[in-house]
Amino acid sequence: MAASYLSEEQIEHQLMLFKRGTNHVQLLRPAVVSDGIIRLGGSAVEFYKQLFQSRIDSEDVMKFVPASGAATRMFKRIFEWIEEPEKHANEIAQFFNRAEELPFFEQWMSKVNELDIETFKVGLESQVKWLRILVSSDGIGLALLPKGLIEFHQYDAHVAIPVEEHMHEALGYAKSGDLCKLHFTVSDEYIGSFMAKVDELKKESPFNEVQWEIKFSSQEPKTDTIAVDPKLQIIGSNENPLTRPGGHGALLHNLNKLDASLVFVKNIDNVVHQDFLNRTVDYKQVLAGVLFELRDDLKVLHHQLKKGLVDEIAIQECRNKWGLRIPKAYRSFKAYLQRPIRVCGMVRNEGEPGGGPFWCHDEHTGESLQIVEQSQINTQDLQQQMILRNSSHFNPVDLVCYLQNLGGESINLEEYVDDNQYFISGKSFQGEPILALEWPGLWNGGMAHWITLFVEVPIDTFNPVKEVKDLLRSKHLVQKLGN
Repeated sequence: MAASYLSEEQIEHQLMLFKRGTNHVQLLRPAVVSDGIIRLGGSAVEFYKQLFQSRIDSEDVMKFVPASGAATRMFKRIFEWIEEPEKHANEIAQFFNRAEELPFFEQWMSKVNELDIETFKVGLESQVKWLRILVSSDGIGLALLPKGLIEFHQYDAHVAIPVEEHMHEALGYAKSGDLCKLHFTVSDEYIGSFMAKVDELKKESPFNEVQWEIKFSSQEPKTDTIAVDPKLQIIGSNENPLTRPGGHGALLHNLNKLDASLVFVKNIDNVVHQDFLNRTVDYKQVLAGVLFELRDDLKVLHHQLKKGLVDEIAIQECRNKWGLRIPKAYRSFKAYLQRPIRVCGMVRNEGEPGGGPFWCHDEHTGESLQIVEQSQINTQDLQQQMILRNSSHFNPVDLVCYLQNLGGESINLEEYVDDNQYFISGKSFQGEPILALEWPGLWNGGMAHWITLFVEVPIDTFNPVKEVKDLLRSKHLVQKLGN
């Protein structure tokens, strides 16, 4: 891929980062309940829900959904089964024991019948044929689609894709008055398909009862990064290097351009069957309610500062109430109050892969709360390993963000990135190993210098679909009577 949009200086800078290597985050201790994670009782949950509901109509609110390119990773295991079916025969058999429960089974079976393939119940050979039809362009090609357009949930009259489920969710917490705003980040090649589907959905009930503003954007080419071989030599040439998307951290540029003050962030594959939607919506409202109260407290300090007052007692009360590391020096304190705010839901860690909440070294405040991916941690360091092992919670990407400062002015989010939190990952190109540079993650280094709170939310509000078999979890299936 040509990279004419990358200057020679940018290429040299990226090469320097490869040579420097991943700059590991310094973990101090895990964030846990009562030390970095807020656990709310029943009365507090209801209080923050009501606070949200009393304020939301006066906010410019939006839901921001990072969507993916092709869902290749969702079907990675299927490709492994096709490649070596005998090795995975038991797994394949278990999968087909429940295959008819999958929401896209009718579409799949229809294509199988069209191609006159025998039933999967005949044996392994026929099951492999079925799997090829599932993922290949000669079949229904689900591995070639983005997750947002794959059928996830079965209802009486239709099958819903994640785009539809995110619209349902948005009605519960991202609607101000009669206006509901959604923003999806989508690969350029799929934007047309997303737009067409959204246009269809907006005509249907209950979506036709509100006004929608649904927009799309893609990662900006200027955020792409070069790739190098294991000897740190550019793949291609300086004039025409191989480039790759710079990771989800590149989406900070998209977030920075949103026309909204209050923004909910949630991944495209983390949706739930509508039978279970209420609890998810409730806790989104709770997180926003917490943010409103935090912002109210910070506004008090901001107004005092504008009057030339620095009330140490009020500052200490705010520190104690929220567990914030508010700087004591006047200039640092003033700058701190200009930061964007985020309240992040955290769930108990039950073995899901991904990042988690930690207290980390911070050059500005001594220590700060950060969401950290395992790739950012020096796992060769025994102390860092121990801290990682003792973590209790997981980051489900359940964020509520305020993108205006306490004076109501838009914030340039790029000023609050920790540029040192880039990382280098191993990939492959044409069967050969390469190294890829990824910018500080959107909710990791990309938000490192935000005012941050972590709030515990129930595990059943987190229902990602990372691979096909996740669609067979209970929260993705129709609720049976008596459950």
